[in-house]
Amino acid sequence: MRGENNKEFDRLIKEFKSNYKKNKIPIEISFKEIVNGVKFNERYTHQIHAYPAKLLSHIPYFFLNNSYFSKCEDIIVDPFNGSGTVALECVLSKKNFYGADANPLANLISKVKVTNLNLENVKLTLKSIIDFSPLLERPSIPEVRNLNFWFPYKTIDSLSKILASIMEISDIEERNFFLISFSSIIKKVSYCDTRISVPVKLNPERYLDTKVKRKVKEKIDGIENIDVFEKFYQACSDNIARLAELYSTKSDLSKFKYLSTDARKLMISENEIMPNDYAKLIITSPPYAGAQKYIRSSSLNLGWTNLASLSEVSKLERNNIGREIHKKADIKISSTGIIEADLIIEEINKTNSERAFIANKYLEEMKTSIDEMYRVLQKGGHIILIIGNNKITGKEFNTQSYLTHYAISIGMKLQFKLIDNIKSYGLMTKRNKTADIISREYVLVFKK
Repeated sequence: MRGENNKEFDRLIKEFKSNYKKNKIPIEISFKEIVNGVKFNERYTHQIHAYPAKLLSHIPYFFLNNSYFSKCEDIIVDPFNGSGTVALECVLSKKNFYGADANPLANLISKVKVTNLNLENVKLTLKSIIDFSPLLERPSIPEVRNLNFWFPYKTIDSLSKILASIMEISDIEERNFFLISFSSIIKKVSYCDTRISVPVKLNPERYLDTKVKRKVKEKIDGIENIDVFEKFYQACSDNIARLAELYSTKSDLSKFKYLSTDARKLMISENEIMPNDYAKLIITSPPYAGAQKYIRSSSLNLGWTNLASLSEVSKLERNNIGREIHKKADIKISSTGIIEADLIIEEINKTNSERAFIANKYLEEMKTSIDEMYRVLQKGGHIILIIGNNKITGKEFNTQSYLTHYAISIGMKLQFKLIDNIKSYGLMTKRNKTADIISREYVLVFKK
């Protein structure tokens, strides 16, 4: 299904609203079935760089391509922007986009996704990098934790030469394109198990099956003999093709406006706070309580691209909503004002005070984020939250219910709830001994 004002989408939205009003039961759907005519794996620049727990692209496509929630030129905001799924779909649907994310890598991916470049110049620069970077004397190596643990010596040498060439590019937007293409190969040329979002080293002894063990050994041998320059060339070529396809749509890429770094303080420029009643629609997928280590999963990329030093990575981890890193002295449970949540946090606290504090802190910071969404949203505008529940110390942490309760308490009106079963998201991996698989996502639709 295609089209900016898709009549079938309009019909479904009215049906969802009517059914929920009548039954007050979340409606089970499949966005992949509803949006069944769009190949998102091949859609323009969505795949320019891997990123953990990416939002299913079908969801923003559905909510942006109808006449119910927004129209052309409206302002759309994603306070938890990630790698720019909502941003790209906004540009394609002729809406203006503002966003925020705490991860510098995510923000750079988003910007490059919608950057207007002279691709012929980019191709010439790529040829120059491939021709001349292997001839460089080994330059300085960026600050990457446990560098020799993750990369063979030869790979470190090749990566450092490519990076040195990239950093010599004077055009900032072109340099950013090559940085993101460079970043996209980092884990692929490392000893990381690429099936797991956080860095985990490939280890054949982890497997009992001899066939699997042999394949892992072969993969390790392949890493030690990989042609990093060829890998980089291919990544750049693929991304040039993706941008070319995006440019063929004649989309106005200037509709991507600005990315700030904190969902709790939305900005429209480096020095200007987003005004009250500014956005027509907010679409966002917030982090989970202690369920996803976004910064840790990007740590090798942040180091190799010079986006964050080791101390800066640690600082980013400490500031991230849903984080697991806290000082023991800070662990103190306070009431969230959400009775259902306070009761489960009290139960968790009986067996694990640290996990209870993480959940408690998460809800307090999400309340602040929702307050900020409410502030910048126009009257009559909508907030669409995509969120899942998870387990903490084996107990169901009903995140969607807690956030629903809070949004209603500050004046939002719940229009409907949808449930979509997810199959292969990055979040479907246990994050710690007390976490559990997240297999369903709730889509909560509120109106101001």
